[in-house]
Amino acid sequence: MAGQDDDSIKIALLAHDLRTPLAAMRLTAELIGNRPLDDTQSEHLSILIRSIDALTQLTGDLIPATGSGAGSAAIRVADVVSDVAGLFRIAAEQKGLSFKVSLEEPVQRIVTRHGGALRRVLTTLLDNAVKYTPEGGVALTVRLIPAEAPTENELVALSVDDSGPGIDSEEQARLFRPFVRGRHGRETGPGTGLGLWGTQQLLQDMGGQLKLSRSEAGGSCFEVRIPAEGGMGGDRDAGESSPSATVREQAPPASGLSAHVLIVDDNDTNCRLLEALLESFGISSEIARSGEQAIGLVGKSTFDAVLLDLHMPGMSGVETAEELRHLRPEFELPLIAVTAALESADDDRLQQAGFQETLTKPLSPLALYEAMVRALRSRTGSQAK
Repeated sequence: MAGQDDDSIKIALLAHDLRTPLAAMRLTAELIGNRPLDDTQSEHLSILIRSIDALTQLTGDLIPATGSGAGSAAIRVADVVSDVAGLFRIAAEQKGLSFKVSLEEPVQRIVTRHGGALRRVLTTLLDNAVKYTPEGGVALTVRLIPAEAPTENELVALSVDDSGPGIDSEEQARLFRPFVRGRHGRETGPGTGLGLWGTQQLLQDMGGQLKLSRSEAGGSCFEVRIPAEGGMGGDRDAGESSPSATVREQAPPASGLSAHVLIVDDNDTNCRLLEALLESFGISSEIARSGEQAIGLVGKSTFDAVLLDLHMPGMSGVETAEELRHLRPEFELPLIAVTAALESADDDRLQQAGFQETLTKPLSPLALYEAMVRALRSRTGSQAK
């Protein structure tokens, strides 16, 4: 029975986390529908897309892991902060609250392999801050705390301050239990009492910690600290095998890549995003909306690599890859799988189909760049033999 109770709490927590990005999607969609598409509308649409990405990450928790051993792709802490803050800026402004984000320069190069968990933690803290602050404002500050000794690690500290009613010491002792809500929360609206408990559970898995204190603005200050360990240097394998959850990101070289790539995806937004990212690397591209169209293009044109979505209606990504192998050998046309459901991907099946590697959605620009470098290097090296 205890196991069933634990599962019920986890499912309830997931449902709690899903409400916030869904609400942001609804709000943004309404804003887009109220006026013509201008610069402001483009910004709202960007928020909508980021909300969908957040929802995709959260729903991934419903899919059981296959034990393939694939790790989560690294993502910049600054990007997670920007995405989540964007979800709540409009909500804060509509309540007449100020909303400030301060990110210290040293944090810009920090990345984490717990991007989904960090997103959920920040979402809960900012959601509570905006929801329970009637006037004044909310501030998010991100800084790097130096190590106190050579054997210790640097820490990334993320603080959410508000000017709300605050939480008294008696409530603080109970607040991090499941299904327990503070007095102000109970008085202002419905809720599950799972957000802070879930945040604490996520941080334990990340090797982090959560501290609650009184804000200088008179409300509450929730500070999250996660380890910033190690560094990602030129030896990529050494960086991947590091047990650290948070590392320093290596920026892509300034020089562009010369290549022509085929993008295969039935989703227009995904295609345009990949197209824009590749263009920033100096790579030109063409788009195929289906496996059948991709086979036709490869049959009459030359491409340096193919970015292939695994889950498409009709011919799947794996089936498309197998057909492409009959047209072009592996050294001539490297195949890179792109999927939002890494947990359901069978590594052996992908390798047999001819894929060099797999990228997960939402895409990390650095991961995409590195994948393209490896694909082009392998193609050039094989042709030179």
